[in-house]
Amino acid sequence: MAEPSKNRHDYPQICVAGAGAIGITITARLHLAGYRVGMIARGVTLAFIQQHGIELIDLDGSHRARPDVATAAEHSRADILFLCPKSHDLPALAESVSHLITPHTTVVPVINGIPWWYFDGIDGKWNGRRIEAVDPHGVLKQTIPSSLIIGTTTMITAERTHLGTARTFNPLQMTVGELDDSPSDRLDQLAVILSKAGIASRKAPRIRNAIWTKVVRNLISNPVTAITGATLRQNFGNSYLVGISRQMLQEVLPVIAAHNAVLEVDPETILESGRKLGDVKTSMLQDLERGNELELASICDAVIELGRFYGIDMPVTQAISNLAHFKSSPGKDAFAA
Repeated sequence: MAEPSKNRHDYPQICVAGAGAIGITITARLHLAGYRVGMIARGVTLAFIQQHGIELIDLDGSHRARPDVATAAEHSRADILFLCPKSHDLPALAESVSHLITPHTTVVPVINGIPWWYFDGIDGKWNGRRIEAVDPHGVLKQTIPSSLIIGTTTMITAERTHLGTARTFNPLQMTVGELDDSPSDRLDQLAVILSKAGIASRKAPRIRNAIWTKVVRNLISNPVTAITGATLRQNFGNSYLVGISRQMLQEVLPVIAAHNAVLEVDPETILESGRKLGDVKTSMLQDLERGNELELASICDAVIELGRFYGIDMPVTQAISNLAHFKSSPGKDAFAA
C-alpha cells in the first residue's frame, strides 16, 4: 500500500470519532496507510482498544492496528474529523468533540440516512431548513458549521463482531462531495487520502443524488430486515419481502423528484445489487439483535418528513416504519400527538 506524502499539507492529523464497525474500518485502513490517526472511544470499548488495539478483517486479510485512542476530551487537534456514530448518537458526539472543530477543520460525517445538513449549501425554498427528525433541538446546526462539512455516503457493509474488531467481505467504497457541489482542494485531498487507505473514493457531481441513492438502499431494506430477521439476500430474493421493498421504493421516488434530485442508478439495479450482497445482516438488524436503538429517525422518519413538505403520502413506508419502531422498543407505549 502506498505511503502518504511527507508534505504536511498531504499528511494531516486525522481523528475518527466512533468505535463501531465503520469507525474501526476507517481507522484501521488509514492507520495501515501510514496516516496519523487518532480514535475517540469511551467506556469499556476505550479500555479494550487501549489494551488490545483494533482488528479489521476485510478482502485483503486480517489487519491489526494500535491507533492513538482516547476520550474526546483528551484529543486536542483534528485537521480532518470523521464522525462515525449511529445517527441518533450524533448530537451528543458533536458536543463532545466541539473543541476539535476549528475554522480549519474538515468535518466528514459518515452516517446513515438523511443528513441534518441536507438543506444547507443550496438555493431554494427550503434553504437552511432544519430537519426535525434528525436534529430536533438544533444541536448539530449550532455545533458544526455547514461550511466545514464534506458530505459523504458509504458502501461499507461492515459488522462489529467484538469490541475493537470489524469484519467486511465486500469492497470498501465512499462517495464524497461539497455541500454546494463545487470542486475544492480539501475535497481532492480527502479523496486521495481515502484511496491511499484502500477505500475506493468517488467525487459526486451532486452529493444529494448520492445521498438519496444510499438512503433508498437503506430505507427499503433496513427496517424490513429488522422486522423479519432476513439477510439482504433473503430480503431481495424472497418474493414476499422484495414486494414490500419495491412498494417502498415506488413511494420514495416522488419525494426524491420533488426535492430536485435523482437516483444515481436505475431503481431495479438497487433491488438486484441488494440481493447480490449475500447473507449480510443490515446494520439495523445487527443493532436490534444487540438491543441497541435503531436508526429509524434518519432512515425512515426524515424521509417521511421530507415527503410531507410536498404533501406526498407514503403509507407502506409509514407502516413498516411503525412496525420497526415497535420492534425497537416493544415494551414502550408511544402515542402520536
